[in-house]
Amino acid sequence: MIGPGHQPTPGEKRIYSLLNALSRREYFFRYEPQIVASGGSSKPDFVVVSARLGVLVIEVKDWRRLAGGTQEVMHVIAATGKTVALPNPLRQAERYAYDLNARFRQRAELWQQRRGVQALRFPWQVMVALPYLPQAEIARFEQVGIWPAGVVLGAEALKDAAALDRAIHALPWKFALEKPLSLDLLDMIREIIDPSLRVDDASGSPIGTLTRAQEALVTEPVAVLQPRQQSLLPEMSEPLPPGHEALLDNPEVRLVRGVAGSGKTLVLARRAHRLASAHADQRFLALTFNRELARDIRERLGLRDDAPAILRLDDDEDDDSGPAGPIAPPAPGLEVTNFHRLCRRLLGLMWMRPFNLRRWLRDHASPELAALGLSPAALADELAWRRERGLLDDAAYLAADRRGRGYQLGQDKRALVCAVWARLAAQQQARHAAGRPWYTWDDVAFLAEEALSAAGHPYAGAYASILIDEGQDFTPSWMRVVRRMLRPGGSLFICDDPSQAIFHSYTWAQKGVSVVGRSVQLRVPFRSTMEISAAAHALIEADDILRSAEEKSELDLMTYELGRGPLPALVSAPTPADEQRFVSAQVLALLADGAPARQIAILCHRYEDMFAWKALQQRGVYVQFFERMKGLEFLNVFVPHLHSAFDDAHDPETVAGIRRKIFTAMTRARYRLVLSHSGPLPPALAPLAEVALSENVPA
Repeated sequence: MIGPGHQPTPGEKRIYSLLNALSRREYFFRYEPQIVASGGSSKPDFVVVSARLGVLVIEVKDWRRLAGGTQEVMHVIAATGKTVALPNPLRQAERYAYDLNARFRQRAELWQQRRGVQALRFPWQVMVALPYLPQAEIARFEQVGIWPAGVVLGAEALKDAAALDRAIHALPWKFALEKPLSLDLLDMIREIIDPSLRVDDASGSPIGTLTRAQEALVTEPVAVLQPRQQSLLPEMSEPLPPGHEALLDNPEVRLVRGVAGSGKTLVLARRAHRLASAHADQRFLALTFNRELARDIRERLGLRDDAPAILRLDDDEDDDSGPAGPIAPPAPGLEVTNFHRLCRRLLGLMWMRPFNLRRWLRDHASPELAALGLSPAALADELAWRRERGLLDDAAYLAADRRGRGYQLGQDKRALVCAVWARLAAQQQARHAAGRPWYTWDDVAFLAEEALSAAGHPYAGAYASILIDEGQDFTPSWMRVVRRMLRPGGSLFICDDPSQAIFHSYTWAQKGVSVVGRSVQLRVPFRSTMEISAAAHALIEADDILRSAEEKSELDLMTYELGRGPLPALVSAPTPADEQRFVSAQVLALLADGAPARQIAILCHRYEDMFAWKALQQRGVYVQFFERMKGLEFLNVFVPHLHSAFDDAHDPETVAGIRRKIFTAMTRARYRLVLSHSGPLPPALAPLAEVALSENVPA
């Protein structure tokens, strides 16, 4: 709020304290915002926005005695007794207001026709605050017309927040609003007053504004980084939005739970940049589930080879050139990476990739796969679950409660899992004995946890704050690694959406992180159109498990006026080949119309389905399977081959898990969404027929 080197006056501190105590549901304010207009720039002391009243410009003076004045000049008696001629603060406030009005003129949405002329949708007003002058002294200047009545406030009107609130409402506003300003209009006004709130897309074009809830999360202080000495300006700390005050009791954890497209990643990226910029000598970590999301966050931050010194670009490509050598501690600044890459670095394993467990199972456990009736992916997930639960002993696994796993395994089938477990362990031990370490991706977190437990590891307690995106897919072992890398008393900032849990489903209590009383909900799906959001959430509402989940995000489609667009298309093709030709033709048509290839995605539920669109991928279209799509967004999204999405679903838990993945794929789309299938639509997707436009592809 206060620029470096600026020393606010006692009067400015007083007014800030009073404004900070006003209702945050009604008021927003900025101290000394830079208003850039065509004739230059100005910096009023305060600009206040009221949803019920309009915009107020306040000029503050610490004057204690006046000798006289005119409408242009005031004669102020200084502390030395000398009389000084100074500009009339009312005229100063008016000039600032005119500059601000010129900025408002640049946004057509803020104007409307009133009585045949273009007029602002809201009034603006000026005010002068003289906290050390009695109102009776001010009245003398009102009586001779130097100041209009009620516009210049003295000590009595500034004695407390309630008095200031009454005085603001009593100002001679040009007209009264018929209803409070909408949040959309308020965000536009806030962005004009504070351009740092503007949100741009990848091309640099503005696409929105940080909401007040998002801004509060970006600016929330980190306790471990605050000075031990009491601040010279304790009342100048950033205000929290309504209902957040109690959260300051537990500043070490913040959970941001938001629906898809509510701005969680945007908030995380802005907060990470703010922390690194303000504390260049500290270490900060932004941690994601996969490489694509880490790359996306770096792009949001503008991290390139010429990035500022306080921000460090983490190379996203794997280095297979050889051993990494001694493990170096992280450098000060901000590191943005994905979990497994970071673990490999702190293990000194950058030169050795974990092997593909699914491929190993196909090659070494095909009889067990056939007898179990499971895919390699499902059996790999079962082995990972056993590892995560610490069921290393066969007896413990055979006796374990598997409820919620999505399918049943009797004792005979569990015995087959034990056989595969033993075979894998034996092969790993043999490789280690031969000096050829061999590990799976699921081993990485446990190896990292063990390494961080050793005395003197350079990554142990290295980070003042760790920011986690897509936290719903972080497992208990992952969170233990995170906590070991966090400085004692440091800050965990976690973004999640349980509806998008496509890999794991553990509660935060199971992960060992207390989030009770530390959670904030972001409910508005700004990314997608109203039509796409409604269709995606219809899948959630149709599922008993997802709808009644203990941990879920709350949707709000009413508070903001969301963008509108075409209904999602639900396309039925006679054969998979017809479906492939249809999707390819649609994508080629978009490219021919000038749509950027990077804004088109084909998201497949099976890895092998991707190869059908390899030629489009080579042209820059994002073609991936579901596991790589988290946190990303595109203008146009195609989700093909849905007829086979539920082939392995034999129980409600598995159906719910697949619905979550399709929901996540649908909410990657900002404007156009095409869902396609060949053959009958699976019953689990029947709700889509009610909210999408059905089409048929001719044979």
